[in-house]
Amino acid sequence: MRNRGLGVRVVHKGRVAVIGLGAAGLSACLTAAELGWSVIGFDRSTVGADSAASAGRSKIIRFGYTDPFYAELMRDTLPRWERLERDTGSSLINLCGMLHFGVGGGSGTNAVIESLERSGQDCEVLAGREQTSERTGLQLRAGEIGVYERNAGMMTPASVFQALLARASALEVTLHENTAVSAIDEDGDSVTVVTSNGPVTVDRVIIAAGGQFGRFAPTSHINVTRQYQIVCDSAQPVADGRGCSWMDVTADEWYGMVNAGHGIHIMGFHEPATVVDPDQPIDDAELRQSVAVQLQYLRERLALNSRQLTLREVRTCHYTNTASKDFVIDRLPGSSTVLLSACSGHGFKFTITSGHLAAQLACTDAPPVPRFQLSATSSKAQL
Repeated sequence: MRNRGLGVRVVHKGRVAVIGLGAAGLSACLTAAELGWSVIGFDRSTVGADSAASAGRSKIIRFGYTDPFYAELMRDTLPRWERLERDTGSSLINLCGMLHFGVGGGSGTNAVIESLERSGQDCEVLAGREQTSERTGLQLRAGEIGVYERNAGMMTPASVFQALLARASALEVTLHENTAVSAIDEDGDSVTVVTSNGPVTVDRVIIAAGGQFGRFAPTSHINVTRQYQIVCDSAQPVADGRGCSWMDVTADEWYGMVNAGHGIHIMGFHEPATVVDPDQPIDDAELRQSVAVQLQYLRERLALNSRQLTLREVRTCHYTNTASKDFVIDRLPGSSTVLLSACSGHGFKFTITSGHLAAQLACTDAPPVPRFQLSATSSKAQL
């Protein structure tokens, strides 16, 4: 159990339980506490455990999206991360730049340029293969262009968790790790959360259970898919050694980070994946196929001799997803319980905002964001 520090004392308006202490769940804890509620959080594992969707070596933060809605959402989100940095004396964001690339004049690159311009962000179009590889360590194919976003980069989850925990301690949030929740029973104005350490009675509940979401909201249209992310080592950094995030916007499926450490390169592939129960064993054939495809792609894209690139590790990711690819931040129908699914394929960078919105729904009369309502995310209408 964590409950460190004296922190800020407030008159409590009620008691809220947060189930799932990834980055989104912890962010919900902070806002609920700042709103004057007594907050208790539960996680069946430890905070920041490697199996968590919001864990990992590095995450991308960016304004550039083919969907301008998320570029606008980042305008609200970046200041919240900057506030957390100030409150905790942390350094959470490395704005090392990002390259979005795809067919010149194609819908993907044009949409990224438009979203960056609408959100007031600087970008530069790089058309030359040599210029791009020298700047970013990435190689373009014939007919492709790169859109370089300066105000983008990487976040280190371990540092984010450390900052969120420090702020939670200052706000006197009580966190129970290694405590499984088996049931949530509503009875009028109170809710009983049944845990492995006994029942707890609260006034509101926020479910931010990530890959375990289906256990609490089986009819919510939130699916869990298993995908794989590779970490490679080139012994020496590529290009000038600076880090650079990247996204292949042709299909918004390939993404990664160059020089995310000394000679460390990360990539993932949001391939069409089968919906799974996270506790099911890994399909070895599926794993080998995914890794092989990613290695081939990365060896083509990095500006180095392919023989210099070696596989260092593979991370298994369980991502929550909806048909619309939007987050779910909404009350369960006929209930005061709030669902918070950060749809972790692209949600980490927004968790401080998605958690904030979920806490507002649980602790105030605030309406949900229309695109994050259950009814909206169950269809592909937003794509």
